[in-house]
Amino acid sequence: ASTITDYEALIKMLEKLRTQVEADGGPPKQFVKAIGALEDYIEKTHAEIQEKKSKGNKLPENKAKAFNTLRSKVKKGNKPYTDDLTQLRSNPEDFQSEEEAADSASEASQAAGSEDSASGSSESDSSSSSSDSSSDSDSDSSDSSSDTGGSDSSDSDSEPSFDDSDKSGSEDGDEDLARERKMLRWLITPEKLAEREKKAEVAKAKEAENKAKDQEKRARKKDKVEEGQKGTTHQRKGKDEPEEYTSKELTTKVTEIAQQRGRRGFDRKVYMEKLQKLLVHAAKHGPLEQLYIYASMVSADFDNTGSAFAAMKIEMWNEALQKVNKMLPLLIESHNLMKSGSEDKTSAGDTDVEDPKSHPRLQDLFLSFVEKLDDELYKALQFNSDVYGSEYHEILGNSSKCLVLLNRTLRYFEEVKEPQHLGSIAARLMEQLYYKPDTLNARVYEAIPHTMPEESKAHWVWPDDSKAYMGKLCHYVWAAGDVRLRRRACLCQAYHLALHDCFQPARDLLHLGNFAEQANESDVHTQILYNRVIAQIGLCAFRLGKITEAHNCLMDVCQYNKGRELLAQGLSYAKNMERSQEQERAERQRQLPYHMHINLEVLESAQHICAMLLEVPNIAMQAIDPSNKRIISKVLRRALEAYDKQQYSGPPETAKDSVVAAAKDLQRGDWAKACAQLEGLQLWHHIDTNHPENGEKVKAMITEKMKVEALRTYLFSYASIYDAFHLDQLVQMFSLDERTVHSTISKMMIKEEITAFWDESSKYVLVQHVEPSPLQRLAITLAERAVQAVENNERLVDLKSGGFAFKDGARAQPGLATEAKGKGRMGKGFDMKGDAKGAKGKGRGKGSFAGQPMRRAAGWENARAGALRGTQRGWSTGIRA
Repeated sequence: ASTITDYEALIKMLEKLRTQVEADGGPPKQFVKAIGALEDYIEKTHAEIQEKKSKGNKLPENKAKAFNTLRSKVKKGNKPYTDDLTQLRSNPEDFQSEEEAADSASEASQAAGSEDSASGSSESDSSSSSSDSSSDSDSDSSDSSSDTGGSDSSDSDSEPSFDDSDKSGSEDGDEDLARERKMLRWLITPEKLAEREKKAEVAKAKEAENKAKDQEKRARKKDKVEEGQKGTTHQRKGKDEPEEYTSKELTTKVTEIAQQRGRRGFDRKVYMEKLQKLLVHAAKHGPLEQLYIYASMVSADFDNTGSAFAAMKIEMWNEALQKVNKMLPLLIESHNLMKSGSEDKTSAGDTDVEDPKSHPRLQDLFLSFVEKLDDELYKALQFNSDVYGSEYHEILGNSSKCLVLLNRTLRYFEEVKEPQHLGSIAARLMEQLYYKPDTLNARVYEAIPHTMPEESKAHWVWPDDSKAYMGKLCHYVWAAGDVRLRRRACLCQAYHLALHDCFQPARDLLHLGNFAEQANESDVHTQILYNRVIAQIGLCAFRLGKITEAHNCLMDVCQYNKGRELLAQGLSYAKNMERSQEQERAERQRQLPYHMHINLEVLESAQHICAMLLEVPNIAMQAIDPSNKRIISKVLRRALEAYDKQQYSGPPETAKDSVVAAAKDLQRGDWAKACAQLEGLQLWHHIDTNHPENGEKVKAMITEKMKVEALRTYLFSYASIYDAFHLDQLVQMFSLDERTVHSTISKMMIKEEITAFWDESSKYVLVQHVEPSPLQRLAITLAERAVQAVENNERLVDLKSGGFAFKDGARAQPGLATEAKGKGRMGKGFDMKGDAKGAKGKGRGKGSFAGQPMRRAAGWENARAGALRGTQRGWSTGIRA
């Protein structure tokens, strides 16, 4: 059993070292000798067993079974090495181990050295006759003179010998002599020191000799490997490779090699080397054979792509990219041959889609490889945690290589005019370009031609009108017919338009395509892209001064503090919100790479500023018109209420605090201080990524807006105090030009926000004091609430006793009658007939309210109707949109 185990372990170990064994030209000689000796021994033993069996002496059953098992395993295991065993039996000298000969020579030299040292030690110990001279040689040599003197003198007890000391120590128990003997053992004599030096020299010489043999052996192995690579000598091969392959044989060989993928013990390096050797033969048959081999190699590269949360290593990604780049010229050549008709369709199998070497099949494989490379690069950027490290920058630098591949593939499919593949590649290219401003794309396109050949540099010029280029790509996607790709392409185009301050085209594209409803029916990634488009359109409107549109867009994204989650720029952790592991994994998979993020601080700052410019005048207007219940920004109102409740208000710490402090200053009419509060925001440096210098222009525009809103707030707050305002005084107070002030006040008059008019010279604003006083407002409010209470009481009584609804219904249908009398839900004696007099019984009144009409609101609107019958229009109860 132990022999079987050892033999199987030996065979398995050689199988693991198959690559090295093939490089060395065959199995080691010692291995061949071992298995040959084992086979000879088994055959000899088998012959002996047969002789004994013929004489009647049989082995026990268990031993016979074990021997037969060993014999069959050895016969089966030695079968691949039949040639080596035959050579061993014919020429055993060739299998003589050089290492054994060298070891025997070194042992002989070592034995000679030991004899010389032994003779020297015998001469030095000739004066000593101790029985334990091997252990006490040092003490004997050091005390030779004392022993000699002891032998000459008549008193032999003065210097006792070691034997005497041992005997006396054992007999008399003299501990001092025993201790002295033990200490003398560690004494180093000159003779022993010389012996040690001699042994060290012998060991050093042996080590140098072994090192030289190792170097010689490595050189021989290297020569054998080089010879094997060149194909000049093949000491051992299972089968000699032919010098030429036919197309069918080459396909069969590649398929056979490709089937090794996924098996146990698969070596990717050896796999690639074998396919690389076949490329030389494939070049003689045309581009399809080469494409087939490259496809097998790239497929093996993608076998190690990692899990859903582990991206492909960037080194492996670059190797696969190089092979895919080599496939494109071959694909173009194959298409040209197929188009010209010079390709033999019967042999190439162009018309047979099932043929692994058909042009359509290889073209589809090439497209899938390009998409896989793009996905793996995106995943590498997505799951890299250190966004400021060198690894992330290295991966991001490789995105230009992917951009080159996508552009070359797009030009190829433009030439072959295949709309399905063209739309897929155009969508990938749009995903690479839509979120980048023109300045960044132009610099990338300027850097790429430095690594390109001269004839390809003309293709790498970023167009002056990038919006038209994105529109062209979008048309390619629409021609493909994929619904999801169409939606994403339109959203990418809208994002690109908004990024370059084209607010109206971007908004029209969203509205005409009805993408607000379509996004809710789409997948999560499309919904995230739609949210990004809305956020970018909001920033575009803010840059252009469209405050209302910007607030509406940004409020959808920034409301409820879910901007980070809606834009897939991180996970938002709420106190009462728990996620399962599956939900957290799904959210991690949909996160965007860091370089695609939209600055959340910019979004929130712009949204708060828009809310301030709209809400502060609205609050001032509601102070004089309580019927106006409109709330534009609840977030800003809560922040203002919290600010008022603070006993001490320190300097603002965040962007939101700065906007709230500016809103309070704006309510007081101090526009200069409000502008100073917003001066230090980072918003102005990042609001326009395409042209960072435009931040100052946007800040100047917002300052003008704040002056105008301060003017409106001032008029709302103090119109009831003044009879007239001089135009020059308002111009001086708010640092606005006359035209702006005149235009602003005129708009307020047209919208009936104030009851005022210009005089004949248009220099004075004359205010009509028809607004109620505070006491009148309270009285009006009390009257309205009293009327509402009366109506509520009437409705309650009607619900309990029958209500106007039933009377009106009976009046409208005089033929309707019922026999329900008595203790029904309507009360005792209730009779629903056509008149109002048939109601008798408990729970019914006399019907005094039956003929009365519904009461109308008796508020200030009715009270002022007679007072405002002149030519001037009165105070409006709300803002007309």
